[in-house]
Amino acid sequence: MGIILVIGEFLLPGLVVIFVGMGSLTVALAMHFGAISGLPSQLTTFFISSLVYLFTLRLLVLRFVPSDSVKENICEDEEVIGQEAVVIETISSDGFGRIQHSGSSWQAKSLGSVEILKDENVKIIGRENITWIVEKL
Repeated sequence: MGIILVIGEFLLPGLVVIFVGMGSLTVALAMHFGAISGLPSQLTTFFISSLVYLFTLRLLVLRFVPSDSVKENICEDEEVIGQEAVVIETISSDGFGRIQHSGSSWQAKSLGSVEILKDENVKIIGRENITWIVEKL
């Protein structure tokens, strides 16, 4: 079963199945040499050796084997900040309004508590949670 699991890693990539297979091979070798005999000791040896292999060798292998996945910068703020938008609901000096940007309506507030009227153009300069911070152009 251990050999099948080790070979199965090529079909199910993720570097987990191979270490479970190595745990079962460890139990087989320990039984062959008479180090363990009963079912409780076999299961204990299997779980401990599988976990040891998983947490030590997996990290070592992942360090030296390059990954196919690429982490991209997903910060959308960088793309939006600096762009222009149109006010579709007046932004009051002490509250919020709405802007139209990228085909959607967004909550916005003005920088410096300045009132910005409907249909005026604004520049997006930041974000506070889900509210865009804008200034008049």
